[in-house]
Amino acid sequence: MTTPMPPSSGLRGFLVSIGSLISARAFVAVSQLMVLPILARQITVEEFGLMGLAMTVVIFANTLSDGGLGRSLIRTRDADIVEWSSVSWVMVGVGLAFTLLICAISPLAARYFDSPAIVPILLVMSVVPLLQAVAAAPNAEIERREHYAGIARIEVASTLAGLAAAVIGALAGFGIWALVAQQILLAGVRTAGTLWMSQFRPVLAFSTASLRPHLIYARDTIAASVVTVARDQLPIVMISRVLGQIPLGYFTMSARFTRLPQFGLAGPMASVVYVRMSKAQHSPEKLRDLYYASMRLLSALLIPTCAVIAVASQPIFATFLSPEWKPTAPVFVLSVGGIVLESIAIYFLNPLFRAISRTDLVLRLTVEGVVLRLVLVFGAVFMGLEAVAASLTIWALIMVPRNWQIGARHVPITFAGCLATFVPSLISAGIFSGAYLTLNTLWQISDAMNMGLATVLGLSGVGLTLLIDHQRTRAALGAFRAEPAPAE
Repeated sequence: MTTPMPPSSGLRGFLVSIGSLISARAFVAVSQLMVLPILARQITVEEFGLMGLAMTVVIFANTLSDGGLGRSLIRTRDADIVEWSSVSWVMVGVGLAFTLLICAISPLAARYFDSPAIVPILLVMSVVPLLQAVAAAPNAEIERREHYAGIARIEVASTLAGLAAAVIGALAGFGIWALVAQQILLAGVRTAGTLWMSQFRPVLAFSTASLRPHLIYARDTIAASVVTVARDQLPIVMISRVLGQIPLGYFTMSARFTRLPQFGLAGPMASVVYVRMSKAQHSPEKLRDLYYASMRLLSALLIPTCAVIAVASQPIFATFLSPEWKPTAPVFVLSVGGIVLESIAIYFLNPLFRAISRTDLVLRLTVEGVVLRLVLVFGAVFMGLEAVAASLTIWALIMVPRNWQIGARHVPITFAGCLATFVPSLISAGIFSGAYLTLNTLWQISDAMNMGLATVLGLSGVGLTLLIDHQRTRAALGAFRAEPAPAE
């Protein structure tokens, strides 16, 4: 029995899908921000650094346990139960293998990082890759139906469970184990919710023939994912080895803020855009329009807000967390520009390549990126933590044009067309960042009032961007209208 791929639900469906995911991610992001002052005052900088180190190992295993097979299932025109079950069993087997592997290598990790305390943490967190693997195929089925409202509910429920565990544990004096409990509950509740909501139930069947095309797709995808994780986790490993766990704690705290644009906006948008791009994979012009539209919409939301937050980072971090975390501010300022640029430009180009079955391009660009990141971080880490943060922005300034260069060979995008999507938001960012600096110079106000001022000006920047670019914004939304179904 097979189920055909559901048709696109048009612009309204796109907006509902995006709205559901972004609302959920926004709730998650705000919730995480609200509990950070509690965690930052109860858990030491060094413990945050140790948790970041442990997460490096777990993230590698998580990436390998799925291997892109779940994303491959979304692309299938007909959902055959034997085919889906075969892929699901493979992912579960790989997830179990990595759970056992983490347990086995935990003493080696402790020796390498000179941190015996990491062993029990890794033993407990080793279950996370298995939980993710169990949920991968059911989650693919939910995404294939474009049931993003359901995914949003799961996201909210799992986050609330994890944050509750973290806050209760921190206030009870459990230290780093509060963060461990957060990750376990986050993965556990997410898996349970996905299994409950999905219509997919694996059967005791296995077909090597139906598995083969997914393995081919995953071959490049998994390699690209592993290299991407290596690129992102490389600074953490090098900071720990060269600078120590206290600077690593500042770096990981900054990352909790800088990754919010990717987690809260770029991630959910890319998930929905990928499904739309998969359905337009034979139309280069439609893919180009979707890519431009995605960048224009995301830049309007991210660039003005992040720019104002960057110029106001000193009072924000000192007030919101505590004076102990003030060294986090320059790390954030130097890295956030590159992370925002990557979120806007590269996050939507990777789904495009996958939609046209050119995962080899994702792998190629990812390998180039990790080599460049290795060179930049290795050169920067001996100059200090701020140099490492700046290297992340330098990396983006080099890799984004390189991605556009490769993309232009397969989809009719141009450098001028890509850059044009940034112009209105950059104008707004300049205006309201300058306004903040001017007002801050003229008025001596408290750090708390500075936070409020930055919030108002950042949101005003988004409003101005949408106002001065309203015609192109409307056209960008129009790119997500459903195409009429071809006549049979």
